[in-house]
Amino acid sequence: MLRYTCYLAAMMAGGHDLSQTPEVLAPFPAVNADDERLWAVGQFVLSDFRALGNGSWQVSTPMVFGTGAVGLGLVAGSLIGGAVAKSRARTAAQAAAVPRWVPIDQGSVFASRYGFYMYTPQVLRWHWSAITAASIAAPATLHFAGESVDGPISRLLQSDYAELLFVTWALEQHPQHPQLVTGGWLPQGWLQHADFHGRQPDVVPGLLPALPSAETSVAAD
Repeated sequence: MLRYTCYLAAMMAGGHDLSQTPEVLAPFPAVNADDERLWAVGQFVLSDFRALGNGSWQVSTPMVFGTGAVGLGLVAGSLIGGAVAKSRARTAAQAAAVPRWVPIDQGSVFASRYGFYMYTPQVLRWHWSAITAASIAAPATLHFAGESVDGPISRLLQSDYAELLFVTWALEQHPQHPQLVTGGWLPQGWLQHADFHGRQPDVVPGLLPALPSAETSVAAD
């Protein structure tokens, strides 16, 4: 996945013709641009940063009455059991009130030069111009913010093609992004690992020289 991402990134950075890039088929039309080609598809999980609860809790415990040694023992046991249940409910409610990344959708993500599509099987379309910020939060994990039809959103997208989505967006919308400029979008140590196994890509934007631009004559070299 990352070698292919590096290849496509180098082609885009160098202004090369991408019309012959292998195209993947989708059960929906690509509509971000007239010449849009879908060049990758993989599984994804989409998460939203939210709390699962508001911190409130309620426990109903039965009232036990009794007299004598046996009755008093039952009452004491009921009170202890009720206290334990309330403590557990309170702890669970407090934990649920803490915001965290919560999966909200999953399916297939299709990538192109102009944006991406999440097929769930609803089609959720994103053009790069609608993405206001993005970064690689962890290997195969893209954090992005954007303007959706319902307003501003912030999402975490986990996919083998997260780096491809990021580097394509950055090259098109934010070429001075720190992770793109420094090569920080690649997992730490990945280049060394690829080189050790003889699979280092020829070009990595931000780390290695770019391919000759489309206007440069390769034959002249």
